[in-house]
Amino acid sequence: MKTISRTSGGLARLLTLLGGEITDTVQEMHGAIAHPLDRGRLPAALVYDVIRYGFRQAGNAVHLAQQALRDEPAPAEHADLQSIVNGVFGQLLAARDSHYALPMTLLPGPPSLERGTLVLMVHGLCLNETCWDNPAAEAFRRWAGPALDAHTRTLRYNTGLHISENGRDLADLLAATALPERVVLVGHSMGGLVARSALHQGRARGDAWVDRVSHLACLGSPHQGAMLERLGNQANRLLGLTPYSRPLMRLGNLRSDGIRDLRFGYVIEDQWRDRPLDEARPSLKVPLDDRVRQLFLAGSLSDEGSGAPVGDWLVRVDSALAERLYPDAANLSRRLLYRLGHMAMLEDSRTYDCLKEWLLAR
Repeated sequence: MKTISRTSGGLARLLTLLGGEITDTVQEMHGAIAHPLDRGRLPAALVYDVIRYGFRQAGNAVHLAQQALRDEPAPAEHADLQSIVNGVFGQLLAARDSHYALPMTLLPGPPSLERGTLVLMVHGLCLNETCWDNPAAEAFRRWAGPALDAHTRTLRYNTGLHISENGRDLADLLAATALPERVVLVGHSMGGLVARSALHQGRARGDAWVDRVSHLACLGSPHQGAMLERLGNQANRLLGLTPYSRPLMRLGNLRSDGIRDLRFGYVIEDQWRDRPLDEARPSLKVPLDDRVRQLFLAGSLSDEGSGAPVGDWLVRVDSALAERLYPDAANLSRRLLYRLGHMAMLEDSRTYDCLKEWLLAR
């Protein structure tokens, strides 16, 4: 009963947060369809006000019951749901100071060793640290222990925030942590961009921790943008062509800042600040750190030798390899794995074989 109450409380708070947006959208559509016939619009407005009130009161009531259980850990299925919600509405939750917003957390805790190597694994959009809980990743961790004198940690964070915000927070977290002699950063998808952002911002600030970073691996990261987010943005723009579908753009525009950043691969604030989010202009090029060895790994659903690789469904091969941005980077290694999808990359042993080979190469 307590588990159900806690999960219901989190969902009710989300319902309270988003209920007003959804109700405003439906009301705006009602008004567009009814125009220019004004009959019935005032009664309808009263009905929508009652609906908004109901959303608020229902959420508040269940939240009061949830408060008594706040010191108990959430079940695993609730954590996955919370990660998804943060990925889609994360900036909204953070702006409202919602308890549903995920704080950036190093797991299982700060590194306890002052010697050796820290391997920090950073998940992607709408995921959490459990994405690394699979046999292939576990085998890599077992290998890294003796081979690199390494201890592995994972990061949990709100993937709905701007990538530059999460990069700054990661830089702050590592600056405040007693790190071992060497740090290796491994990020999947958005996680690779967050790691790049943290390294860039830390270097710009003169943080001492960046001098401990020897390697940075980006697994399926959209350095030149993610095609699926671009398609979603175009579909949302089509909704604005008629007065009847235009109100639905409100819901489409609820896409988080993190998702919007993926459209062009933005990793620093200067790339998105004071720029129209829907303007397809090339992003400001962020140079690679020339003191850190980097690996960009791409997946392709096609077979080797079947022609131009098609990408991993979410990220194009040229974007994951950043071929246009960094054509001649001396400290960058590129790898392409065929018959490999974006999420399957996390569980495929070939991904970790590439990491091993790259980490051991002189």
